[in-house]
Amino acid sequence: MFLAVTSLSDTQVYIALVVALLPGLLAWRLATELYK
Repeated sequence: MFLAVTSLSDTQVYIALVVALLPGLLAWRLATELYK
């Protein structure tokens, strides 16, 4: 895991994390709004 991460720059890692988390966060917020 860390070997693969070290081959990337920190900015690329953060961008990948944001891209991976954003759809989940949006879906979670949408679900919480619908279930109010």
